[in-house]
Amino acid sequence: MEGLPRMTPYKTAMLAALALMCAAAGPPPETERMVPGGQAGFVSDGAEGCWLWASGIRAGATGLTASWTGPCPDGPAEGEGRAVVRWEEDGVERSMVYDGALRRGKNEGQGRLMITAGKDTRVVQEGVFRNDHFVSGRVEIPAAGIVYEGGWSLAHPNGRGRLVIRGRVIEGNWSNGCLRGPNGWFAFTRPARECEGADT
Repeated sequence: MEGLPRMTPYKTAMLAALALMCAAAGPPPETERMVPGGQAGFVSDGAEGCWLWASGIRAGATGLTASWTGPCPDGPAEGEGRAVVRWEEDGVERSMVYDGALRRGKNEGQGRLMITAGKDTRVVQEGVFRNDHFVSGRVEIPAAGIVYEGGWSLAHPNGRGRLVIRGRVIEGNWSNGCLRGPNGWFAFTRPARECEGADT
């Protein structure tokens, strides 16, 4: 058309590539979808088609939604951004909000995860994540006045760490939530009876 700049083959190819990157990826494969109360897996952002990895949502959860502010070239969220997974459980709106780096939809690298129920912040994890698992940094449970700093493995303190409970400091080498003290075991995130005499 007269008056419009002519498109070079390079510009045409670049525009086509951008269009593909912006296209919705569609839903994740059935076998890789998150099941409340069951398997961990992807939750799809209905608006853009981006996939976010989620786990730990109990059976009976409804209204599961996801949103992501960063890129998702192949379906799973990728790079830096904000990932939000929301659902309702027992009539209460809950969420997991993660700010940081993701790789193939999973928390990876430096980041901050906040878990909420209604208006309450239940847990905040800030530090290093690997394959969607928190591995070291700071864990805060505001309602209980608990702050832990150090190594972490799945759901438990593991390695050198410092626990502060309403001003009381407990420090040492943790093994899956158990710390041997001078007068026996101290447990955090698991019952103390699981520490005594067990290979943790």
